[in-house]
Amino acid sequence: MIKRISILLLAMVPVALWAQFAPAQDQPGTTAMHADSSAFVAWAAGCTVERGPMRIDKPENGLASYGADSLALGKPGGTYDVVSLGDGGTATLTFESPIYNGEGPDFAVFENGFANAVNPDTWALELGFVEVSSDGVNFFRFPAVTYVQTETQLGNAGSIVPAQLHNFASKYGAFYGTPFDLDEVEDNELLDKNRVTHVRIVDVVGNIDPEYATTDSEGHIVNDPWPTAFASSGFDLDAVGVIHDIAHNDVPENAEESIAVYPNPVRDRLMVKAEDLQSVEIYNLVGQQVLVSTFDIVDMSDLNQGIYFVRINTDGKTVTKRVVKQ
Repeated sequence: MIKRISILLLAMVPVALWAQFAPAQDQPGTTAMHADSSAFVAWAAGCTVERGPMRIDKPENGLASYGADSLALGKPGGTYDVVSLGDGGTATLTFESPIYNGEGPDFAVFENGFANAVNPDTWALELGFVEVSSDGVNFFRFPAVTYVQTETQLGNAGSIVPAQLHNFASKYGAFYGTPFDLDEVEDNELLDKNRVTHVRIVDVVGNIDPEYATTDSEGHIVNDPWPTAFASSGFDLDAVGVIHDIAHNDVPENAEESIAVYPNPVRDRLMVKAEDLQSVEIYNLVGQQVLVSTFDIVDMSDLNQGIYFVRINTDGKTVTKRVVKQ
């Protein structure tokens, strides 16, 4: 009996290792953000796409061509209102106001993934790396990690468990953005995290052949649906939503000194420190308003565990904070 139990435990180890990140958008503990979330204050205003080939090992077949660059602007349009990058293609997005490194995620990227009809726990996701720049010249990549198996190539109809992915642009399905926190990008004197002007999406070449493969921040080969040898090959960019930018949040450099929420994580009562407080609005990740208060002590005891955005309205200033409810 002991031997059988040991074998069972060993068989379970790979699953535990693979599924250690946030789960799919319909699962408890997800970090997915719906396009209608009130946390978004702006959307990409400019986009330049450099297409990659439909199939990297057969460049003579031509480049990806589906969708216009402009389809990546504004709010997500859904499954068909996207621009396809092709193998290794890029999309560089600009904004009316620079993104700054606020508390929690600062922006989110939307793709058009969908659930597998046969196995709804897996999703058809074409992956992309995310890079940021504060000068449009020097770009710095978020440390992406994948634990998707690399023994077998995922075909063009292949699907992935989202919990095996971290910091890839297409972790979630259509209309649900993958959030990115600038704190996770390594500090560099050439990057001003409080004035990010460009976000770049780089299609992951999902081929596991070492001749063409791309790797994550830990050196793992990235396996995603390949080959997608048609006009809409590669990452399908839908939108980039901004959570923290200079224009809409109007947060000075010393904002942490004048406006704060605590404790964070919170169990019951959330304390709000703010001069001339007008109101406190609390939203879930889907963008639904779940609480409104005019007091500096907010009772969150009836809310479910998870991540919430707290919008603090003062006389002439609005600041959004992220809190975790335990």
